[in-house]
Amino acid sequence: MDLGIKDQVAVITGAGRGIGAQAALTFAAEGCKVAVWDKDLDKAQEVTEKVRAAGGQAMALSGSVGIRADVEASVQQVLSAWGTVHILINNAGFGDDAPLVDMTDEQWDRVINGNLTGPFYCARAVAPTMIRQRYGRIINISSRTHQGEAQKVNYCAAKAGVLGLSRALAVELGPHEITVNTIAPGIVRTERVLAQAVYEGLNQRAQERQLVKRSAEPSDIVNGMLFYASATSGFITGDLLYATGGRLS
Repeated sequence: MDLGIKDQVAVITGAGRGIGAQAALTFAAEGCKVAVWDKDLDKAQEVTEKVRAAGGQAMALSGSVGIRADVEASVQQVLSAWGTVHILINNAGFGDDAPLVDMTDEQWDRVINGNLTGPFYCARAVAPTMIRQRYGRIINISSRTHQGEAQKVNYCAAKAGVLGLSRALAVELGPHEITVNTIAPGIVRTERVLAQAVYEGLNQRAQERQLVKRSAEPSDIVNGMLFYASATSGFITGDLLYATGGRLS
């Protein structure tokens, strides 16, 4: 099936590993020019080289999505090279967990900045180009934990904020033919998640509550990204897709 995204420019944050890296490889395979953006430039370059080795077009970007100057410089780098942005995937994110009474101001600020302020900065940076061309796809990654989870008050608040951000952007940008949608994954088998000492317990509890009794792979999330980026989804905006195997709590 032709997704209608060949030769489009896709900017993917947090693309040096995990879901973001899989997204970069997949979108490149669909014919997109991919900006592989990660705080770790070495990781971004590794993914960029994999894309190029497979015959795709990619550039590596570094910088923090939570720093406005980094965001503006990175987006300008894409515009200078390729002239436009068609797809923005706000995938970068991280947690820094602690019980409420022990959570520091720094933990709160860092997680809110990276998971919520970052997508705002990125959307604001690409919006003028998308508005001028009257076309755009913005895909924000939230989490099932936006519903609430112990010792994650900062992360849950940030990911709930992503839903509000997405819907507000959908309202404002819809008249310009720009769609904004959100994906809320559950536990996904990425290197970072698998390296956690508590992974086996987390995965067991997740599968007990899932309807689909298997672990999620990065490709399961990327398939949702492909749908929201495609030409066939142009009448869908402000939407939330749970990629959790049927687990909602």
